[in-house]
Amino acid sequence: MACARQSPTEYLRNTWAELVTHMENLPLIMENLYQQRVFNDHEVEDLKAEKTEFDKARCILDWVTKKGEEASYKLLKILDVTKKRTLHPDLHPWISCFPLRVEDEETSCSFGTKPCQNYQTALKKKAKRILKDQRERYGKYRDGKAQGNFHFIPVVLERDSVMKTPQCKIKWKNKKCKKLRPKKLISYIPTEKQALSPEDLLRCQDKNILLIGKPGIGKTTVVQEMLRLWAEKDDRELDYMFYFDESVLSGSTNDDLESILFKVYLKPMEKDRKDVFQDIEENSENVIIVFDGVSCVQEHSVLKKIMDHELLPEAKIIITCRSEEEDEPLFNWPTLKVYVEGFSEESINAYYQKMLGHDPVLLDVVLKNQELFSLSHVPIYAFMVVTFIPFKNDTDFNHQHTVTEMYIHIFRLAVKKHKNKTVQQIDKYLRENKDQVHLLMENAFNATMQKTLILPDISSNEEDICHAFLKMITTTDSLSSAMTYCVFLHNTMQEFFSALWLLGHPDEIEKVLQLCQTEENKHMKHVLPFLCGLLGEHNIKLIKCLFPEDQIKKTSDWFIEKFLETFLQPQSESEEFDLLYVCQCLYELQSPEACLKFLEKMDHHLEPEEDLDPHQCCALAYVITQSREKEVYLNLEDFNMTDAGMNMMLSCSPKIRY
Repeated sequence: MACARQSPTEYLRNTWAELVTHMENLPLIMENLYQQRVFNDHEVEDLKAEKTEFDKARCILDWVTKKGEEASYKLLKILDVTKKRTLHPDLHPWISCFPLRVEDEETSCSFGTKPCQNYQTALKKKAKRILKDQRERYGKYRDGKAQGNFHFIPVVLERDSVMKTPQCKIKWKNKKCKKLRPKKLISYIPTEKQALSPEDLLRCQDKNILLIGKPGIGKTTVVQEMLRLWAEKDDRELDYMFYFDESVLSGSTNDDLESILFKVYLKPMEKDRKDVFQDIEENSENVIIVFDGVSCVQEHSVLKKIMDHELLPEAKIIITCRSEEEDEPLFNWPTLKVYVEGFSEESINAYYQKMLGHDPVLLDVVLKNQELFSLSHVPIYAFMVVTFIPFKNDTDFNHQHTVTEMYIHIFRLAVKKHKNKTVQQIDKYLRENKDQVHLLMENAFNATMQKTLILPDISSNEEDICHAFLKMITTTDSLSSAMTYCVFLHNTMQEFFSALWLLGHPDEIEKVLQLCQTEENKHMKHVLPFLCGLLGEHNIKLIKCLFPEDQIKKTSDWFIEKFLETFLQPQSESEEFDLLYVCQCLYELQSPEACLKFLEKMDHHLEPEEDLDPHQCCALAYVITQSREKEVYLNLEDFNMTDAGMNMMLSCSPKIRY
């Protein structure tokens, strides 16, 4: 099509017959021509008076072409930007062939009704507030260090169909047999170039995207980067993006789409409400909805209808979930599954360079510490390392670093910062405010059991010690009322406080061990590694201000036998017990005696059921090194691991027989 040699008027006239019958959403075209000063008030009123859509389309084309080349150009520009709304798909190639001026392509200019433009602008401001609030909330855990201009450090994203064969993996071949086991997420630190980016996910045509990964691996970071990209892109196309995390939706009792969008998320101006909602419903292909960590959705609820596209049939729906929830019935709909694998080695270095580059001594310590580096493929652990590392002295780097230890330090340092206490005053202050802390533990445990984030019995007084770890959520109930409630800054912190509650209620531990074996309560398994860490002798000095020391030791004496008895039994004939999970718990406990007891029960024969990420290698290597004089038979045939993981396995090689 020789469109470059045609004037705008000729371009319209040559497709006149198709346009008269295939232009759609004429009020939107008319309003934008009015905003562009092609039509005046009288002409708009005359157009509205025309009886049929055909007559209105004919008049628009007739009047515009008679006004000349500039008016015709403006109509073509409007049709190009709004083609999803205003042109039949058969005409999309035609309008895309018309060359817009370079300056127009570089200029932000939104085409849509004024109410919809206003709401899009408000949504983008809301998105920027969400991102700003997220940075400030995590700032609670930093001790006055400059937060800087945060930018996205890439995490590795992989489609479920991609063969996971980065060069950094070491392949162990000729596995003797393939055992039946459930499909699991293969996790590791890849060093390959990223297969996907948040921008790719934002642009792809898939209508259902499921982001899968273990806790703290970066799922929220990915969807919030998508939110940032959307909020900062130009406004040439009118579209909408809504971001819901579980803490927001947990407090919602609304039962229709309009309430979810306008009451729970963001309310438009009352005079714009009808126009905006109509545009969202009629042009759902321009809507993106993110459900971040929303896993409990009732059948026939409005959320389920959105996910199933009974409502907003053409909208893009993005959901994040933990890896063990991947096969839940709720998530059987995606057209694209994406596994969030965490930081690559390159990203770990980039993150620490950004956060600790001002202190080369600390930077060197972290990057050369095998255990800390291994933990850091999980972004939330990298953040925690950055938070507590400046407070550690040289002797602190000589022992193993566990996740629970980091959470305890974050807990104590958050209290210190919240109340402007010195390090020496933390224990005394916690003892004096033990009742508040124990109430928070109880709320955390009950909420975790019920799969909710809402903490109903916590005071909204932000001076209370509890608010060192919480954020406030406010949702609009009605025109003149709102509800405010508290949630933890991250659900892993809620699980840590749940473990603290169990530590204070040892008679409930056996019950939770049994609950973990059921399908309904398997999520409670995330609490137990923290409990193991809290029972570890190396952490007692940090928590004895909250619990009697003899009670902790007494619980520790019987716990490991009961734990091993529970988790060494397979849950079904076709499923092996989770060896790496048990090793992770033993690593948190840091007890050579417990490791030896486990190895004896396993007859010193270990055969993992999934590929190993560096943290799992770290835990497995720790358990093996406790075997004393006896060798451990480790079957790693046909397994993948990174260079960092291999180094840790080789560190205990004298005790391994392959």
